[in-house]
Amino acid sequence: MRRREAALLLISAAVLAYQVMLVRAFAIGQWHHFAYMVISIALLGFGASGTLLAGLERRKTTPSAETGARAGGGGWFALSTTLFALVLPVSFALAQKIPFDPYLIIWDRRQWLYLACYYLVLFVPFFAAATAIGLALIRESEKCPRLYGFNLAGSGAGAALAVGLLKFAPVEPALLAVGGLAQGGALLALVDLAPLGKRGRWLVAAAVGAMAGLTLLWTAHPPAVRLSQYKGLSYALNLPEARVVAQRSSPLGRVDVVASPAIRHAPGLSLLAPPEAVPPSQLGLYVDAETSGAVTRYDGDTTKLAFLDWMTTAAPYFARDDAPQALRVCVLGAGGGAGVLLALRHGAQQVDAVELDANVVGLLREAFRDFSGALYDRPGVRVHRAEARAFVQAAPYAWDVIDLSLVDSFAAAVAGVGAVGENYLYTREAFESFLEHLRPGGLVAVTRWVRQPPRDELKLFATASAALERMGLQPADRLVLVRSWATATLLVKKEPFTARELAALRRWAAERLFDTAYFPGLAPGEGNRFNVLDRDHYAEAAAAILGGDARREQFFREYAFYLRPATDDRPYFFHFFRWRALPLMLATVGAAWIPFVEWGYLILVATLVQAALLGALLIAAPLVLLRRRALQGDHAPSRQLPGRGARLRVFLYFLALGLGYLFVEMALIQRLVFFLANPVYAVAVVLAGLLLVSGLGSCWAARRLQQGSSGARVACFAALGVAATAAAYAFGLRAALTPLLAWPLAARMGVALAVMLPLAAMGMPFPLGLRQLGRTRAELLPWAWAINGCASVVATSLATLVALGAGLAAVLLAAAACYGVAALLAHRWQERLNEPELTLSPR
Repeated sequence: MRRREAALLLISAAVLAYQVMLVRAFAIGQWHHFAYMVISIALLGFGASGTLLAGLERRKTTPSAETGARAGGGGWFALSTTLFALVLPVSFALAQKIPFDPYLIIWDRRQWLYLACYYLVLFVPFFAAATAIGLALIRESEKCPRLYGFNLAGSGAGAALAVGLLKFAPVEPALLAVGGLAQGGALLALVDLAPLGKRGRWLVAAAVGAMAGLTLLWTAHPPAVRLSQYKGLSYALNLPEARVVAQRSSPLGRVDVVASPAIRHAPGLSLLAPPEAVPPSQLGLYVDAETSGAVTRYDGDTTKLAFLDWMTTAAPYFARDDAPQALRVCVLGAGGGAGVLLALRHGAQQVDAVELDANVVGLLREAFRDFSGALYDRPGVRVHRAEARAFVQAAPYAWDVIDLSLVDSFAAAVAGVGAVGENYLYTREAFESFLEHLRPGGLVAVTRWVRQPPRDELKLFATASAALERMGLQPADRLVLVRSWATATLLVKKEPFTARELAALRRWAAERLFDTAYFPGLAPGEGNRFNVLDRDHYAEAAAAILGGDARREQFFREYAFYLRPATDDRPYFFHFFRWRALPLMLATVGAAWIPFVEWGYLILVATLVQAALLGALLIAAPLVLLRRRALQGDHAPSRQLPGRGARLRVFLYFLALGLGYLFVEMALIQRLVFFLANPVYAVAVVLAGLLLVSGLGSCWAARRLQQGSSGARVACFAALGVAATAAAYAFGLRAALTPLLAWPLAARMGVALAVMLPLAAMGMPFPLGLRQLGRTRAELLPWAWAINGCASVVATSLATLVALGAGLAAVLLAAAACYGVAALLAHRWQERLNEPELTLSPR
């Protein structure tokens, strides 16, 4: 393997691993949707590098410059890789020093300056890396398929490496290893340079010394991720005598445990709770610096847990006064164990506690075993480390109560941060699965935070109602909704609620000043007695949702927020934004607390708009430089820009490939989150698998070219193959994978990788297009690189918006359309190779 190819491999691995690390860092310090915005703008460095490459092409206006192009390319490649290795740690460290806080951006104009600084410091390393990769592909366009294979293989390895590093180390030390990859690539690029003079050797020595110094400095003083002052952990550390007593990290998140005598976690605790209902001492539990419940002191005496009965989460147990002796309970998202303690207090003989994060379980079993009373090792308590929905779907047994309570924080809920993230726990199909796993008389209990105007609990009500209807059951007498001042709990049964159960629930709720927001046969005004609202949205919504198709559709159209049931094809339960509600939201800015606004969706739209505008600018810039070169440089006909038709075909071809590739990638990640029962595994398998098989496809194309095949023909058939595969996956992938959920994780990961194999052809059209362009109009190569880079960034936001509006199947169909366009253009390209505007001969 040549040194240049090895350097390309390492730089490609480093840049993708750095991107994964940045996502984790922003998830901890801010919220993940701000990470998407900043990183997407930073990734425009790939588009901006096209402008620099066009500028370098402009210098090639003399025969002497053409002769030295190869050597000059090596020098610029070494410079770019070295710059990437040097600025990567500096960029991250500077980003942690910028006092940017998105919640202050409306009132504090300095936040706009801080945001611009964020863009700048994160832009530079991506720009440097993209320039190096672009130089490698463009300066040797004849070998582009082989080099592109190394680029994709390195990127896939980088994605897998990042997840592996985060499994053993927090973000800060893991970044040191990523920096080592970048430095290795830079050293190989420097060694690959032609023999240098004394000055050149001094510069190389200085670069090596600088990289070594930065490594030593990072090792001695790694920069910590800066936390927003509005994160739950920031609040907790301001409490009296607060201190972090444990911290663990994994690809799923960073877990912090905080001790303070002021910590009390009892969401929605009744205002009439008696003295004996005061919670015992607790430790705060925080995942990615956001509240994730608490660890409650427990010594085996459930009488000391009376406070649990004074929260709405206890509703399913008071609706079962005729419960069987051997009560079986499933607690989804067990976390610190509050749901398990509640089940034990009410006599559960068997409790299945499902928790995805192994670090949470490990802390309760090890560091806080005595404090928690060995909760997760008590007789009758079985702990399952799995994703909640997939666990229930594959479970061979049933329960009396399935409890899904407050699996996200209040701050995250009110900020609307989950609006653009998939969640398979609250879909119509999820409720069907939960109901199918109930024993006779069993209940599904789901608790959400209360927000005004109501959103979460009403969408939950609509989704559960849709699930019951799909199962052929009448929802009106199988639903109960109870709310306090802070939380609301929805109860769902397969059988109708009995009069005895309803009477017991009414008594329990009235004693605690909980409103019965919906009960079968509820009288007007009865559900708005204690936590009084000016307008009883709950009664209106329940009447409309249960009032028939016409009335329900009218309600969905007219309500301020998007409340249509979530489905597995559109698993965006937390997507509430509607454009018609924007004036109402904007009216609250500056007058009300800013998280009232559904920021997740708006940030996504802002990201798309900014990426599109900057992308258009960066796509136009190389053309301007190339036009100036044509006017001011060599006036030979071979140096003139091609006609509009040729430029349009180049633009559409590389735009379609950039959009299509990211559409497939994002749709598969969101499809496989459910199948692999772990979002981290889904990201790792799709990024690593898809990039690696694409790299193999690119290398296979290189061999076909050596055997005399036509590049345009191979690109055409490859694009058609991807289009057909994407269309097939749109209609059949979910149905094919669902029956395999009970398979072991290793087997499911193997199936997921097999899903990637037919997509190896995705690695062929782009390098073959660059190679063909290099043979006909090499001056357009930087422009093509810029188009593809900018399209990839735009596709990240656009794919999510399409999925929110039309579903994941629509994203895959859009990808199929993009590759169909690319196939048509590749076919036309072969036919038009001899047109005057695409040749290098004089007209």
